[in-house]
Amino acid sequence: MPADLENVLSSLVASELALFNELALLVDKEEECVLAEDMECLLTVLQEKQDVISRQEKIHEEWSSVSASLGISEGRDGPVFWSHLGELLGDGADDLKSSLSVIRDVAGRVLEQEIRVQTILEQHVDALRKQMAQVSQGKKALHGYSKSGGV
Repeated sequence: MPADLENVLSSLVASELALFNELALLVDKEEECVLAEDMECLLTVLQEKQDVISRQEKIHEEWSSVSASLGISEGRDGPVFWSHLGELLGDGADDLKSSLSVIRDVAGRVLEQEIRVQTILEQHVDALRKQMAQVSQGKKALHGYSKSGGV
């Protein structure tokens, strides 16, 4: 069982890391779309990100299934989970914990980048709103000028 378990967990870790790396690339692309003010591109990237996030959720469900199959009520982030795995896998559990640490680092960088992209997007939205307000004011001025007999 421990060898099979270690293979299953290693596969989950590898899949999760791959998804976070894919997400990082998509956030890069998202930033490019925002800077180019290409909304069609942005919507496509957002759909692709949603697909990755859905696959990440499935992996988290698999982690929960592993916990349940081991009779552990808490998930992989809890100390009981790792204590039990340590008993079953020995040093293999430490290797998995190290891999999850790498995943957390990548996830943290993706989150930081996502926040930066969100800030850029908000700046572009504000600029678009200002442009729309100027157009609206121009229309009101033209309408007022027309009413006063100017046109």
